[in-house]
Amino acid sequence: MIYAHVVLSLATIAVFAILIKVRLRSRINYYFLRLLRNKNPFFSPNEETVFSPDDLISHLSDDILISIISRLCTRDATRTSLLARRWRNLYKSVTKIEFSCYDLLEHVPLTSKSIWSESSNSVVNALDRFLRLRYDSKIHSFRLKGCLNKSSTDRFEQCISFLGRMGVEKIFLECCCRSVILDLSFSCHFFSKMPFLKKLELSKCSLQSSLRSQCNNSLQNLVLTDVRVSTGAIECVLSNCLKLHSLMMTRCVCPSKLSFCGSHLELKSLYIMKCEGVKEIEFYASNLVLFEFTNRVHVDFIFNHVPQLQSTYISALEKNILPYVCGKLAVDLPDLKSLNISTKCDNFQESRINMFGNLRRLYINVYSLPKSHLLWLTSFLHSCPLLQEFHLTMNICVHGPLVEKEKQAVVFHSELKKMEIGGFRGTEYEMEFALYILKSATSLEIMNINRCPKVYKGPDNWCWEPVHSWSENTHARIQTELQGQAVSKTAQLTIQYKPDDPLYSAPPCSSCPACCWER
Repeated sequence: MIYAHVVLSLATIAVFAILIKVRLRSRINYYFLRLLRNKNPFFSPNEETVFSPDDLISHLSDDILISIISRLCTRDATRTSLLARRWRNLYKSVTKIEFSCYDLLEHVPLTSKSIWSESSNSVVNALDRFLRLRYDSKIHSFRLKGCLNKSSTDRFEQCISFLGRMGVEKIFLECCCRSVILDLSFSCHFFSKMPFLKKLELSKCSLQSSLRSQCNNSLQNLVLTDVRVSTGAIECVLSNCLKLHSLMMTRCVCPSKLSFCGSHLELKSLYIMKCEGVKEIEFYASNLVLFEFTNRVHVDFIFNHVPQLQSTYISALEKNILPYVCGKLAVDLPDLKSLNISTKCDNFQESRINMFGNLRRLYINVYSLPKSHLLWLTSFLHSCPLLQEFHLTMNICVHGPLVEKEKQAVVFHSELKKMEIGGFRGTEYEMEFALYILKSATSLEIMNINRCPKVYKGPDNWCWEPVHSWSENTHARIQTELQGQAVSKTAQLTIQYKPDDPLYSAPPCSSCPACCWER
């Protein structure tokens, strides 16, 4: 294994040297042979006569050469066909193709808008020539970031047809250059031209519905970023891509209503993040398991039929969605197992709470919290009898007078095993809530109190935001008041500035008392 790695690395360096027209001297060849002899126990001195001192690379196998070429950018990999007759077709065995318009164009000054149309046609012409040279080979993955506009749509769709015949399985298209978004538009019928396509990412273009669409039974993953989605386009995709499992829409411009409906939909994961224009989303998806929605304002969700939906994330930072979550959402989705919400919070008291009878994990990230007792959250806990994990993050801008509330009798929570509080500052009402959890969770195993707030950034992406640390007195007071208060004999209380998380990327705080205390 080490021998193969050494040969591959040295050969890659050699190819780069050839590409920039630097001759390999005989001394380099000598050390190359010497290294082979040291690393390979089966290498005998007599084998040195097999190699020419002037050309070691030509004696490597085609598989090693192809592996070397695959490490080059597509433009340089193609240029290796000029090195020698043996290399003429090796680049065609590279199945991962990546291009930008600068790879396909030479000496074209993209400085004025009048040139963009000409550049778009030139990009498509160059791409067409490249694909025709490779008509008899397979392309597994294709990525293009280039200046493509509406004038070259028909020609570009012909290139897509070529890719489809080459068995392409992954395509990423970003239709812009230098942050200039152009007007390239795709209709849904072009999905049918790629019978083996499994993943498609479209960025900075338009997606139109089509009456002449045909079924695509291979596409499983669709990602739309900065795409202008026309009315009916999503419905057209869902009705023709029958194997689609995951759909992600980020910063798209959408019609006012999106419909994810179909009696035979296999859609399991749906992400809608920071999309403009949408006001209503309707669901009839029997296989949907995960739904995540992020927007500045809340929209209307119509959950007609989602029997498999287990995990939901809803974020609306300009509106208090707790009344909706505790009311209508609990009625529509009573069998949820995981609920994650980020919201502006005016007052917990105004929220009427229905039962989440099957909820196991609860994540609440609150912003703009008034000076009301966090004990209002105890009512939420009472509506989740099977809750096992509770993650509370307080990104708080405290305002208004302190709202007094009579202390409630402790209601024991026998299933709660993990409690995590982020953004904890050690205020009176935060301490009161933490004490309530310690005294009511009879099976509690872990309670983490962190000064840093934990923020959800997207699918499986959490981060800890750095904030000012506690003072030494505050840290000592938190520890003194909470230590030893748990009714659970197995409870482990951790009080720290930030978790011991390898994914936490913030720089260490040398002056942080909490960090010093932890060390």
